[in-house]
Amino acid sequence: MKKKSLCLPVTALLLMASCGPNMHDAEAVIDKYCALNAKEHNAPAGPEKDAAAAEKKAYVKEVDDQYFKDSKTYTLMMDGMKKCDEALSNSTQTVATTNVTATEDDLLAMLPLAYSDAATVAKTYCTLTDQSIAAAKNGTDAYLKSIVAAKTMFEQNMEDSYKNNTERRDSIFSLIKPCMEKEVRFRHQNP
Repeated sequence: MKKKSLCLPVTALLLMASCGPNMHDAEAVIDKYCALNAKEHNAPAGPEKDAAAAEKKAYVKEVDDQYFKDSKTYTLMMDGMKKCDEALSNSTQTVATTNVTATEDDLLAMLPLAYSDAATVAKTYCTLTDQSIAAAKNGTDAYLKSIVAAKTMFEQNMEDSYKNNTERRDSIFSLIKPCMEKEVRFRHQNP
């Protein structure tokens, strides 16, 4: 009787441990992939872009090796990575055109980039600034509100990313200074 009562809790614990995807792992993997994806996308052509692409490829292989056997978690991760790819592609297309076409999902997909390297943070901040200026000039009030809300959330995430790291703060601010000045000039010209 003791043997059966001991086996039951151990078996139950093993079953619970193996059930369901590990959501924390999936989110961490997706966030890191998004950061590496943005790093590759924003790197200048040449050795830097090649190095960023190699780093992303190595990370994808590492994820494949570690999680491929756990089909639920792996599928969750692949879906998240695909969304990162699509969001980056959509934000690039939006910036390339002068039309105000970003959706709220596109804007929200940019928020994790606030925790990326300083160059990616600055590029995303400048993109949101350009989109908010374009929306103020040509967009609807609802669209302008959604851009401003996304930009505000991005700024809060950005501040959180350098809280207790003055070196990171200084490097980000030196990169976003021209965009901040552009926004200030626009506001003074269009009160």
